[in-house]
Order: sequence, then structure tokens, then C-alpha cells
Amino acid sequence: MADHNANWIFGVSDFSITEPLENASEIIESGLDFIEPGLAKAAALSSEDFKDAAQRIRTKNIKVQSMNWALPPDLKIVGPDVQHAASRRFLELALKRADHLGAKAIVLGSPGSRSIPAGFSEVKAREQMIGFLELAADLIDEAHYGLKIAVEHVNHTETNHLNTFASAFDLVQEVDRPEIGLAADFYHFAMENESSDIMLEAVDLIHAVQLADPDGRCFPKPGKVIPKIDRFFENLRAIDYQGGISVEATVTESLKADCQGAAQFFREL
Repeated sequence: MADHNANWIFGVSDFSITEPLENASEIIESGLDFIEPGLAKAAALSSEDFKDAAQRIRTKNIKVQSMNWALPPDLKIVGPDVQHAASRRFLELALKRADHLGAKAIVLGSPGSRSIPAGFSEVKAREQMIGFLELAADLIDEAHYGLKIAVEHVNHTETNHLNTFASAFDLVQEVDRPEIGLAADFYHFAMENESSDIMLEAVDLIHAVQLADPDGRCFPKPGKVIPKIDRFFENLRAIDYQGGISVEATVTESLKADCQGAAQFFREL
């Protein structure tokens, strides 16, 4: 296992062909600590398939620190096609499954669900986003789940909504619910050329951290110089972040080789 800085643990997110629920053993055996499965994928499983997947992970003592891929793209939470009943049904099932897997945070990126349609009011879109987050917070509170929703800043090539950490931070402050926080993603900081120093203002609101090497959105490799990533880690130390750091990246060699390389990269921090 990695020599953990500041009690960090390291894992792999659902992205590209990583499929953490299916490849959990390979990820952990490569020297990483946890998996971050896709929530929408877990929610789409039949009851029997989900039960089998959860049991397989539990039997092998594999940690699910967090979940990403929060929403299916056809579930719109912004725009004219929002259906509150559908959002509630999805959240009731998905949050229950996330809790069952032991997740502590759900990273809400989901650009397909939150992008603002052309001509739609940005003011209305913000109201809808806030309403969705309040619904999620209510359901977490009512069920007493130990979950946080971590709103992710997603760069402008993927969505037109909440592209910067600063904008996501402002939204979360307006929501002002203990169940709603932030995800900090090094890749999106780099894509937006936004300084990660703003994390110093968020401190207790950051509940999940993701990264990729922006050069190809790939797994970090030992010895590779990644501009500004040292500052990113310095800022995480400065706010005393305690939690998971997951690689959300494209597999370029093999999953095993990329995971082993990432584990070595983290050991060299």
C-alpha cells in the first residue's frame, strides 16, 4: 500500500473501461486502496445483480470510498425536461445502494444531466439545480445516510454549467446544507486554467478529490512531470483534507499496468 500522506487513500473512479464494480480485485491488487464505482450504473443493476456485486466486494473487504457518474444522462435536472418524480425515484434507489456499498461521498458531475439547453434561463437552471440538491439533502437526512453529495466543477468542453470550482463553491454555499459539499478535480482545474488555491477557502466542504494527467486525461505515471499538481497536493495538505483521492482517467496501457503506475506515483508524493 502507498505511504499515505495526511491519511489520504487512493483509488480508481468509473471512467473509460475501468468498471470498478467488475474490476475491483484487479484495482486493489495493483496497490490502490479503494474503488469509486458509477452510481448510475449501480442503480441500473437488477436487485439480484446488485446484491451479487455488493456481496463480492464485501467478501473481499474492498472499500467503496465514493461513487461518481451520479446520474444517467437521460435524467435531466436542469432545463424544460425536468421531472421531479423521476428524480426522486432515482435518488431513493441510488442513495440506498450507495449507502449499502459504504460510500461516503457521491461526486455529482453528470454533464449530460445538468447542462443548460440553448435559450433556457440560467436563473431558472440555477433554481432547478438548487432544488435537486435540496431534494438529495432531504432524502439523505431522512434516511440518516452517512453520505455527502460532492458537486463537481466540470470543464467547458463537457458542459456549460458550473465549469469552475469557484462557481460550484458559490452554489454550494447558497444551498447551505451539511449533506451538500464539493468535489475537487485536478483535471478540471487544469482544463479551465483555474488555480487550485481556491480550495483553501472551501476547507471543510471538500468531500471527494479526483485527478488525471491532463496530457491525454490518463493515469498519472511515476516520474512524469505534471504541471501544477504539486501545488494541488500542497493545497490539500494545507486544508488538512482527510479522505480519498481517485484517478478518473482513460486506460492507455492495461488497467493493471495503469493502476500499478498510479500506485507508484502516489508512493512517490
